[in-house]
Amino acid sequence: MDIKATLLGTIPLLAIFVIALLIERINPAQVQPLKSAGFNLLYTLLYALAQAAIVPLVSVATVVAVNAAGGGWIDLPNTGWGLLLGFLLYAFTLDFMEYLFHRAQHRFPVMWAMHSFHHSDTALNATTTSRHHWAENGIKMLTIFMLAGVIFKANSAIVGLYAAISFYNVFSHMNIRIGFGRMSFILNSPQYHRIHHSALPEHYDCNFAGLFPIFDVLFGTYRQPRAGEFPPTGLDDKKPPSGLIDAIIWPARAK
Repeated sequence: MDIKATLLGTIPLLAIFVIALLIERINPAQVQPLKSAGFNLLYTLLYALAQAAIVPLVSVATVVAVNAAGGGWIDLPNTGWGLLLGFLLYAFTLDFMEYLFHRAQHRFPVMWAMHSFHHSDTALNATTTSRHHWAENGIKMLTIFMLAGVIFKANSAIVGLYAAISFYNVFSHMNIRIGFGRMSFILNSPQYHRIHHSALPEHYDCNFAGLFPIFDVLFGTYRQPRAGEFPPTGLDDKKPPSGLIDAIIWPARAK
């Protein structure tokens, strides 16, 4: 593991967070002191180091499994309009898998024990994007990313484009009063996703989509935000982590 390279690679994400935090000051959905994001920024560095150690090991297992299954059943085109269509197919399929994985995180206690760390943030903002338990990405690699490798033979352009649009998650977590109203079923927004993070019981188990809320519509988990609806966030049955150690052992923490 190259710690220096890992930390340098995290700088662009931290820069995006800082810019987003400054934008949030213009018209925040919730008034927050800048220090409210401090824990998340520090945890982002810890999370990056954990992924640098875990991902290479899990990647080996994923590649072996994909190869054993004869991965790449659908060879996606890499030129012209075919590249665009291939990217859209890849993006919608991956987002559907992300949707199912997210539903599982809320459905199964073992997965919720980890995912609840993400939902424990009472000051939802751009930095909440990277506030995930350190083991979650490894599980994703052995499930949805492995399945994607079995289904698609995707070129570097398509994979790169999907990696780029993943930064949209920063926008959807931002503490800003932006929503798409009646068009909320087309694309995720800060208001739409804030409903998912709501601490109010009336908002539980809805708006799971990462990019395309059409999956919420199809599976009955869609809730269109009302005008001006920006609820408080966090968990009603568990306090936020008190520090980094608490975050690391979050799933085993006493309720």
